[in-house]
Amino acid sequence: MYRRRQQGSALVVAIFVITVMAVMAAALIKINWSQSDTTTREVLGARAWLAANSGIEWGLNRLFPIGDPSAIGACDNTNPPFANTADFHDCRITVGCKLVDVTYDGETVSQYHLESTGSCGSGIFEVQRIQETWAKRLKP
Repeated sequence: MYRRRQQGSALVVAIFVITVMAVMAAALIKINWSQSDTTTREVLGARAWLAANSGIEWGLNRLFPIGDPSAIGACDNTNPPFANTADFHDCRITVGCKLVDVTYDGETVSQYHLESTGSCGSGIFEVQRIQETWAKRLKP
């Protein structure tokens, strides 16, 4: 009599175990994808930050040429020649420069505002980092 009542209980337990394992597998796949997405964005963010930093350094070097402390270079919105090359792992750089006159204690001082944008990746994985700096010429 007990044998007839227990027929099929193993099938119910097996289906329950398979369902629980499938839900756990789906959760692990989602966690793995999320972690991969986060890592991709971190790498692209670091590349974009370094690209923007390179743009700032290029702009400062263009503005204040090395070797001649009295020389003032160009302050324009020219992008670096290396801005869109394969060396930057598909990163793009734009550099902008503005001349701003600021008054301190009745004296007008010319300052330069440099802004560099580094963009890496494409589509939903595009990451941008913006760096800016202010510079002025020191009195000799």
